Amino acid sequence: MTCAALNQPTIRRAEPRDAPALAALFGDVAMLPFTTVAPYSSVSFWDKRLAEYADASCLPLLAVDGDAVTGLLLLRGYPNHIRRKHCSSIDLLAVRTDCRRKGIGRALVTAAIGAADQWLQMRRIEVAVDAQSAALKGFYASLGFVEEGVKRKEILHAGRYVDSTVMSRVNAGMMPALASPALPINKRARKSTPLKITIRPATADDAEAFAKVFADRSASNGTLQHPYTSAEIWRTRLAGNVGTRQVVFAAVVNGRVVGNAGLHPLNDNPRQKHVCGLGISIADAYQGRGVGRALMNVCLDFADNWANYARVELTVHADNARAVKLYESLGFEHEGRLRDFSFREGGYVDALFMGRVTSALKKSP
Repeated sequence: MTCAALNQPTIRRAEPRDAPALAALFGDVAMLPFTTVAPYSSVSFWDKRLAEYADASCLPLLAVDGDAVTGLLLLRGYPNHIRRKHCSSIDLLAVRTDCRRKGIGRALVTAAIGAADQWLQMRRIEVAVDAQSAALKGFYASLGFVEEGVKRKEILHAGRYVDSTVMSRVNAGMMPALASPALPINKRARKSTPLKITIRPATADDAEAFAKVFADRSASNGTLQHPYTSAEIWRTRLAGNVGTRQVVFAAVVNGRVVGNAGLHPLNDNPRQKHVCGLGISIADAYQGRGVGRALMNVCLDFADNWANYARVELTVHADNARAVKLYESLGFEHEGRLRDFSFREGGYVDALFMGRVTSALKKSP
């Protein structure tokens, strides 16, 4: 089969019926470079993958030539993440090998941008590309994307761990708002009573305590949560904390849960199973008193010594100086800055992304 030169490729939404065609398309290992797809992915894999984009805020787009699939773009919105509902990410862009350099990739991205700007109210579109691919970075730059940083050793590609460049396009006229007010600087007394901190796995019985921690506005401001999350929502989330590769810890002082932290795999992609994300939150009265460090130490022990996570990554609001200092002291390095990353106290705020990579992974080819 030879791809025709298409001036105006036909673009349509991918449907469950397209799973077999996508499995066949990615059966060609030449499709794998510059994507995150694992080789020989099955029809059931694509059934599941397409189901993740069923919400109206997501766009699984196909370029087709008659009945043949020539390209795929997966744009993910965040409808259930209230503080990032203005954001989206291009999770995948792929064009059939014999159809490249015919405008298909540009047509797919242009269609996604048009939908984001005209109908879906997506202020920020982000994408991660192979850091070594000047062509891909130039392609996205020509469409208004700006480089924001580099995630080190972020994905396994052809036997090598490679870096990913993070890029974004921000439409400042979409969902307009002022900049978020800076976080208040709360100075602690020079001397405070030493705390006896116990770190343990969280359970569903901690749901009310978690909701109470995040009801503290300071705790929510430092995270992507909000102060009105119910205990039942936390009960559902914590029910999954059953000792798998995802784990959530609770910090307890005098019988009271005063903070929490968790590690979670980025996704179920085998090419990224060496990577996990980290989240942490501390009640205001206990910030700057060693609770965060105690939680971080347990998380990193789990990552390094038990779960074999070679890269731990996190985001932190750019003005959260206390948290940044803590992360730096534990080996996290600055990798970039994400513009208008989240909505906080009535405005947009940037986030830093930071990563901690094991020495073994740093030395890998």
